[in-house]
Amino acid sequence: MLVDRRTFLEVAGLAALRGPAAATRAGHTFEAEGAGRTLRDAAGRVVLGYLTRKPEGVPLAGNSACCIHPLNTPGGEPVTDLAPADHRDHRGIFFAWHNVEFTRGGESHRGDFWGWGRFAPTEGRDIVNRDLRLVQADERSAEIAVRNDWRIEGRPVMEEAVTIRTALEEGARVVDLTFRLGSEYDVTVNRMAFTGFCFRCRKEGDYTFGDSHGEVTLPNSRATDPDSNWPPRAWYCHTVALTTGRTISAAVIDHPQNPESSWHGARGVSFLNPCIAAARAVVIPARHPLVLRYRAAVIDGKFPDGLLDRMADWVARAAA
Repeated sequence: MLVDRRTFLEVAGLAALRGPAAATRAGHTFEAEGAGRTLRDAAGRVVLGYLTRKPEGVPLAGNSACCIHPLNTPGGEPVTDLAPADHRDHRGIFFAWHNVEFTRGGESHRGDFWGWGRFAPTEGRDIVNRDLRLVQADERSAEIAVRNDWRIEGRPVMEEAVTIRTALEEGARVVDLTFRLGSEYDVTVNRMAFTGFCFRCRKEGDYTFGDSHGEVTLPNSRATDPDSNWPPRAWYCHTVALTTGRTISAAVIDHPQNPESSWHGARGVSFLNPCIAAARAVVIPARHPLVLRYRAAVIDGKFPDGLLDRMADWVARAAA
């Protein structure tokens, strides 16, 4: 049976699957559904889903599925995309490196956990979820804890611990994410134009990118040229006028305590990707985890003037 694009985005990964009983806190539920779990508010509306495996019937490339999808606006419109036709390896809001090395003593391994496969092997490389739970919630917000293992040939080489906090703020849904990435190996993320934290946006309609100066008119970044990236900014956003007649927007705010990132801006791809490895390789010493923080925001329509600047200012002041 054929389904339209919006229906696919709403239900991808959420087909019936028996699983553990729903976790419930302060009116929120976090139920096992389809290929992961779905967070719903007290009124039963979908806030977001977290996928732990590939949904049946979805042509997701690569070996890993761990991601947030869907992420819905307050009005219920999905903003993330999953396995789009232009890049089957893209998956909602996800974190993955595609050219990373693990070394310990005389032992060395390379891997691509994104699914591109151009500069490092993807075979036998995957990210596997081992814990996913709702840890707290109130009427306005909820917090989810995630633990994933990055594996090579079935053996964990890095642990990813993620905190996902979601709330409503000035008409937007905000998602604050903290990633803690640690290993018993010395880890090197090789210099690349794009990699790491990625928000894959829907683009079925006319769309634009923006920053605090207005619409971005810079040339497209090139996939293998880090120097072609867009300059560091507190935030970039993406707005699309969907063919259904609705407009939705997404933004990513970079935390000031993260390593400086340039942003991979390729309009044909429609993602928001602050890349910490664009300027130089990133080294994570064994047993000294790297902590990264980002805020994602989505809204029905366009972001009001000044809203993302206020959010970015709040993030900066909270970090001070």
